[in-house]
Amino acid sequence: MSRSHFILAASLTFLSWNSYGKDKHPKKAADQPQDQIDVVAHLPLTGGAITGFLETQHYRRNYLYVERESGKTVSLIDITTTTKPTVLAEISSGNLIAVVGNAALVGGQAPATPAAITPQTFRIMSFADPVHPVVKQQFDHVTAMAQDEKHGLIFLANDSGVWILQQRYAVDPEDAKLQKEIERSIYDTP
Repeated sequence: MSRSHFILAASLTFLSWNSYGKDKHPKKAADQPQDQIDVVAHLPLTGGAITGFLETQHYRRNYLYVERESGKTVSLIDITTTTKPTVLAEISSGNLIAVVGNAALVGGQAPATPAAITPQTFRIMSFADPVHPVVKQQFDHVTAMAQDEKHGLIFLANDSGVWILQQRYAVDPEDAKLQKEIERSIYDTP
């Protein structure tokens, strides 16, 4: 075993042994880093109720196709920079059937769907204090919702446009401390 591997193994053993049983008095929820769902962008769009989203990628660009009520406008939005989405195109056409990169199959007739869209309400809630949950933000009259689990994104559409939300997991302070110790032991050894 090389010296650097031995030091790393010894550091990990010491850190895990040293932190064993430390949390006899856990921190209050308010003192700990919190998981979050944040609004990272809002793009006002007009032209009818949004009924669906289709997300795709072309080379290194991420796109969101936004579909309106049957036979109305389809918008193409560049969401590569999530905090600054850009509408690239809006066309009057039929219904989106499939998308791949910068190509879309658009049909003339709507597939069989309910005649009316039933708007819903979505809320970003914080359960950091489980006894007193808090509504952080509310979205009324939502007509479409989709998720991009790979990037932790959520897309909502209501009468004020498209909302892009992002899920963020809090970094466990003990994990961050351990990571720093590991990096220090790897990079600071002679």
